[in-house]
Amino acid sequence: MADFRLINCEWNREVITIRSGHPGRLRLICPFVKAPAVARVLAAAHCGDIEVITRFDLACFNEGVSDVAALERLLGLGARIRGVRALHAKLFLFGGTAAIATSANVTDAAFRRNHEFGFAATDPTIVTACEHYFEDLWRAAGEDLTGEQLGTWIKILDHYRRLNTFRAKEELLPDFGVTVEQASPFALSAIALPHDNQGFIKFFGTARDRAPRTMTVSDLLADDGANWACTYPANKPPRQVDDGDIIYMGRLVHSPNDLQIFGKATARRHRDDEDFASAADIARRPWKVNWPRYVRVHDGHFIDGTLDDGVSMSAMLTELGADAFASTRRNAQRGLGNTDPFASYGRKAHMLLTNRSRGWIEERLEAALRRHGEIDVTEERFLQPSV
Repeated sequence: MADFRLINCEWNREVITIRSGHPGRLRLICPFVKAPAVARVLAAAHCGDIEVITRFDLACFNEGVSDVAALERLLGLGARIRGVRALHAKLFLFGGTAAIATSANVTDAAFRRNHEFGFAATDPTIVTACEHYFEDLWRAAGEDLTGEQLGTWIKILDHYRRLNTFRAKEELLPDFGVTVEQASPFALSAIALPHDNQGFIKFFGTARDRAPRTMTVSDLLADDGANWACTYPANKPPRQVDDGDIIYMGRLVHSPNDLQIFGKATARRHRDDEDFASAADIARRPWKVNWPRYVRVHDGHFIDGTLDDGVSMSAMLTELGADAFASTRRNAQRGLGNTDPFASYGRKAHMLLTNRSRGWIEERLEAALRRHGEIDVTEERFLQPSV
């Protein structure tokens, strides 16, 4: 199979052929599954672990677009199955080395009759991006289906089908899936899109000087001047940051402890001859004696709310793991060094993000900015001292 190939016909042959060449772990995202099509996919190669994300809407089983028998077969093979409401994505992952994204469900109609379109890929970048999407959705999809739960569903369906037509229309069948606010597989947080600049997360505050979550971002900017310059220690020039890089700014908070990302801005490279705190700024903010170096920023966007309205770095580290920072991802890839993001940023002024973590933050920060609005940083109290 080529690294990437578009497919618009003969889906049954395509899926079985690709599956035969890539045995092992099988992961599926598919709203509707039917027993005959599932059986052919399972028979094409040794399965190994099986994980399936589908719909748990009993109306789908009652209407015959999905099969309880397919779920029974999967559970009988030890598969783990989770349900998501309003699921529409279709994704096949074979053995960690091949991926299919398609409009086709795992049904005979889709595999043999319908007009479907999608792609097959073995390119590691594409497969990894698809795996990230699956893993993000899997974590959000609730608990595994049990045989006991499936037995209860069968009883509900049997009872429903015995009702007369009038009553059946009156009574709604339940959907046992989880509601997930999840981006599409083409969103920034799911695919590590390339950038022509770098992204950093900049830490404000210290472990001994955490801010309350109720602190407003506007007060923080007035106190710190973060809307026009990010500060760094005198003995550690910020050489990594270049013109046009994006800095996501976060403040250490307590109750519970975390770092809340409250805004972002475009950076300008640090220049040793002029990017230092002025006497006027040190007089206004005495702590800058120890943090006098500047990375000046412009085009800032800051949440017009409290720090608690920001984006949690702990949530990002928990969800992305070693993929959160460039250093931990690099260590994970080479199998050497620290891969725990929680143990990687102590005493650091900033951390270089991966494309994936940058997309994760960007999506949530943009949502917070839309929800709460942006601060007008042209007000006088946010302006840089003139001397």
